[in-house]
Formats: sequence, C-alpha cells, structure tokens
Amino acid sequence: MRFGYHVSVSGNPVSAIVEGVDAGCDTIQFFPGSPQQWGTTPVSEEETAEFAEAKSNSGIDPVVIHSIYLVNMAAPSDGIFKRSVASLASSLAKAEKLGALGVITHVGNHKGEGEDFGLRRIADAVHACLDKSPGDAMLLLETTAGAGTSIGNSFEQFGAVFDMAGRPERLGFCLDTCHVFAAGYDISTTGGVDSALEELDRFVGLDRLRALHMNDSQGECGSHRDRHEHIGRGMIGLDSFAYMVNHEALQGLPAIIELPHEDIGSPDDLGLLRSLQA
Repeated sequence: MRFGYHVSVSGNPVSAIVEGVDAGCDTIQFFPGSPQQWGTTPVSEEETAEFAEAKSNSGIDPVVIHSIYLVNMAAPSDGIFKRSVASLASSLAKAEKLGALGVITHVGNHKGEGEDFGLRRIADAVHACLDKSPGDAMLLLETTAGAGTSIGNSFEQFGAVFDMAGRPERLGFCLDTCHVFAAGYDISTTGGVDSALEELDRFVGLDRLRALHMNDSQGECGSHRDRHEHIGRGMIGLDSFAYMVNHEALQGLPAIIELPHEDIGSPDDLGLLRSLQA
C-alpha cells in the first residue's frame, strides 16, 4: 500500500509534487482547479514536462485527481448534468496529460427524482465523459455517506451503475473509509471489514478497486455524516486501520489521507498508517 495526502496546487501543477515530497508522500491527490468553481486549470506543454520529470524523480506514484465539488452526475437539471460531464471530461484530459491514474469523483444526488433515475443518469454520464476524453486515465467512482437523496451509499448501487454502463475498462472504484462507515458498513471490526470487501467484490469486483481514501469518522456507523477525523481518533478506530493496511485484498493500492497536515501540530496520519504495517 502506498500512502499520501490530498495536496494543494499553487499555479504550476508541479507544486503538488513539491508538497507531496515535503510531506513524505508515496502518492498524492489534488484538485484540477478551484473545487468550488466550474472549469479546469489548463496545463502547458512545458508544465507537463516539468511535472513528469518531478514525478519521476520524487518516486511519487500514482497521482490522482479529485473532481470539483460541483459535479453531479445524477443531476435532473440538463444544465448541471452537461456541465458535470464537461468538467469530468476536462479533468480526465488533464489526468491523461499529467500521467495520473485517473479522476476520483462523487457520483451525485438525484434531487428527489428517485434512485433508478439517478443510477441511469450516472451511467449515462460515465459513457459521455469517457467518450469525450480518450486515453488511459480512469474514472473512479467514490463511495458517499448517503445523506439525503445522494447516490453511492451502497455497493449494490455502484454495481448497478457499472452494469448499466457496460463496465468499460476505464471505470474503477474508490473506497472512502469514513463514507462507507457513515453509510452503514461497520468497518470498525475485522469481521466488518471482511464483510464490506466481500460485498464490494460481489457487486463491483475487487479488481475495480483502484484507490482508497483513508479517513476516520466523527460520526457513528450509519449516521450518514460526512465528517472526516484523524486516524485512530474517530469511531472506526486504530485497530481497524491496522487490519486494513495489512489486508491482502488492499495491497498495492494508493491510500490517500484527506485531513489537514500542513500546520504545525497536525497529527502525523501518514506516519501512523505506515507504523501499522506489519
């Protein structure tokens, strides 16, 4: 397993590699632009070459991009749906240019139109954004906490999307530990972890699991609260993370920590996870 943080980008994307190196990362995640605004920051050929050289020299691999927060693949609004597809396609093109593994995205919210509508809408979005952005960069659908009318709080839902989309090779999966716990999968025990992974394998396939978000949870299991906590300080607990980082099915995956790490006194989640490895 390769550990890293979600890092910031200041202008030139190589700044993400610099921050990753400074933080001791094996892998990194960053946004394609401002997470609260439509649009993807363009990358010049010179910046692309500089990023590739820095990435190679740093040993940081893989690199993943996280889509902006405005994306809603399940949106009933045609305007929001089209902008979401365009944003994802643009992010995938950027990932391709930078040699990133792919783009991780939340799937969205059906806004009261119903789960069946939302699942079909997401599958349509998958087709559209992959068609618009040829290459090898993957689209990785991320689990959600399941609040309100959001989609993505069960592996069965993701299995339905994968099946509706025809399971294209570039479609993968990202498991967020906080989100699955908040959604109702009790991964605070070894048995709960095994049960969740077995269900994931049944509906999606463990071969489609390409990335992890390693975050503890402030909320209880099934609370549907998307509130990350530092490793071992939340309701999932340190013993469960120790089990996961050594789990045979999860070896070799990038594990991204989405918690503050830049400030003096911030917990060393990266070092803690590494220390749990047998």
